[in-house]
Amino acid sequence: MQTKVKLSWEAASLDAVLRYRALPLLSPSADYAAANLYMWDETYHQELAFHEGRAAGRILEEDGRYRYLFPVGEGEIDGILDALYEEAIAHDGVLRFVGVAEEEMPFLQQKWGDVLEILETREWEDYLYDAQKLATLSGKKLHGKRNHINAFCAVHSYETRMIKREDLPTCLQILAAWREGREEETAEELRAIERGFEAFETLELVGMLLWADGNPVAFCVGSFITPACVCVHFEKALPGVDGAYPMINREFVRALREMYPALQTVNREDDMGLENLRAAKLSYHPETLLRKFDVLVRA
Repeated sequence: MQTKVKLSWEAASLDAVLRYRALPLLSPSADYAAANLYMWDETYHQELAFHEGRAAGRILEEDGRYRYLFPVGEGEIDGILDALYEEAIAHDGVLRFVGVAEEEMPFLQQKWGDVLEILETREWEDYLYDAQKLATLSGKKLHGKRNHINAFCAVHSYETRMIKREDLPTCLQILAAWREGREEETAEELRAIERGFEAFETLELVGMLLWADGNPVAFCVGSFITPACVCVHFEKALPGVDGAYPMINREFVRALREMYPALQTVNREDDMGLENLRAAKLSYHPETLLRKFDVLVRA
């Protein structure tokens, strides 16, 4: 008879997310980026539980219910799935998984089969790009991006450099200018960035600053989900500096490809269902969208 697993949950502290990051992933989903788990913890109140080579996450929603992340890692999975089911059913009668990647669905289908209720969540699908294409912007589809960069270069002299700790206050100055007039709606993002900057080295964040005519105008920050995939978490530019976004996008990926030859994919996260953000991300012609699903398992 299989011994029942009792999960011990802990806050998404730096120590916990670093242990989580060490586990192998089936999917390069931004939901599993250790940096995201830590940076957004004050918004999503996440907890992690570890069991025999796997780890699950849960998010406390405003309605008092828990949503669970698919258990990452490797090895036996039935024990931790059974534990999640028993805990969730006892709590409110249904086990809710969020952000389940397509590669992970077979594990849940094998476990619960026709009992599953599955909803595809287009607004949370990650945009995955070929790193070489972002670094070169070659081809007809991306000629508009090249035009924006050429216009930027025609007006400005520029330089870039990878972000070090002493550059973080400059990044926050750019962020403050970007937030003017929308402080309330971006307060959670501000706190996430601040948390990331506080633990910049520990989270192994990588970033770039763009300068135009001697003035800082844009920055971006990301982290590696796998050796072959970097996730861009934040990208901000001063209002009114035309071409700053495509410029730092291209230069950041160029620099990373030189520094990390194994880099193949850039995950620029989801669009949250926002029309303007969706159009902007589609304009770079992603290689694919990383499909994600919400899954319900009822008693």
